[in-house]
Amino acid sequence: MKNLNMLMALILLLCAAFFAMPLAMASEESMGLVNESQMDAYNTTELVSFVESAVAYAHENGKEKALDEFSNKTGSFVQGKLYIYAYDFNGTNIAHPFKSDWIGKNKINQTDSNGVCYIKNLIQVAKEGKGFTYFIFPNPSHDNRDEFKIGYAMKVDDTWWLGSGIYVSCP
Repeated sequence: MKNLNMLMALILLLCAAFFAMPLAMASEESMGLVNESQMDAYNTTELVSFVESAVAYAHENGKEKALDEFSNKTGSFVQGKLYIYAYDFNGTNIAHPFKSDWIGKNKINQTDSNGVCYIKNLIQVAKEGKGFTYFIFPNPSHDNRDEFKIGYAMKVDDTWWLGSGIYVSCP
């Protein structure tokens, strides 16, 4: 498992390096040449802030109201390509704005196309408080093509956690 995580981290670093070199040398005028999907790799700060704001919302408004808001596809926690999902620490989905059929179902053994149990990995980093993990997931912006995804999870309390993610789309 650790070897697979290390391999996935190496793939992410190589992909990031592939995109970082041209961006580092690009002038403001040429920034328009970088397509939006390539820029997703650089939005991890936005991803972390988004999840942190959702955790703060949950603390301020209570679990029930928060779960309703996180499950609302036109709610305040669906922003462009970012959205919040919620799980308990047993792997049961408790909120999702686009997969309402998942709500109430245990997804602990959900795997990506490489056999990675990404919900287990998200739970592991959430139990530590917060963190990133990587997996392959269908990208609805690209006809549900499997793409590398950076997931970020953060513990709300000892019973549940929130997550979101961004795609790293290679041309």
